[in-house]
Amino acid sequence: MLTSTRDRVAAATGALFVVLVVVGNQIDVAGTDQSAHPTGAAVLHDATAQSHSGTALIGFGLEFLGFMAFAVFLGYLLDLRRRTSDPTTGAIGSATAVCAGLTMLIVKLASAVPPGAVLLDHASMSPGLAQALNDMGGVAFVLAWLPYGVFVGAAALGLHRAGLVGRPTMIIGGVLGAAGLVLALIGLRDPVAANPMAWMAGLLWTLVVSVRLAVRPGTAARAAVEPPVRVPAAA
Repeated sequence: MLTSTRDRVAAATGALFVVLVVVGNQIDVAGTDQSAHPTGAAVLHDATAQSHSGTALIGFGLEFLGFMAFAVFLGYLLDLRRRTSDPTTGAIGSATAVCAGLTMLIVKLASAVPPGAVLLDHASMSPGLAQALNDMGGVAFVLAWLPYGVFVGAAALGLHRAGLVGRPTMIIGGVLGAAGLVLALIGLRDPVAANPMAWMAGLLWTLVVSVRLAVRPGTAARAAVEPPVRVPAAA
């Protein structure tokens, strides 16, 4: 059951999430001001261009689909936890990862509201308000690093305790999760100078683990949770 086609497809949604979000974001913001803190005039200029750009719409659509794929990946991890975990083999870590991932998803989706308002009202919006709304989106992006750091760290622990990933993968995930928390807390004090390296590395970790689970979903977990077959002694 753990190696069904359904499991392989569901496990691959984690990698799909990373690819769609990264590619979609790059398409969406292509040609816009890439400075850390653009002026209100630059924000309005970019909003005007994006509101008439089919390419930007495609990029936004891909990014949105990426986060929907992440929701499916969280559902897969929740079901995987139910089937492969008991109170002593990573159930708490896996459940924490799902809750943290859901929190990150909510923050990221909510962060689309301020830029969406700029796109909707850019023709009548003042540069000061446009800059404030753009800054709200930037702060929300940094805020999302907090739950995502918890997701990576908890998922690494839960998947390792369930026998699905090795110790090196667990250690790397734990380090990246802790780094994500630290950099997010520092970044929230000064979002303009925030360092996204832990966020990007966490995405790469998710991509690698998703591919690993899609290639061999649950093989190690079955060995961990199924009792060994006892061969009756010869009479």
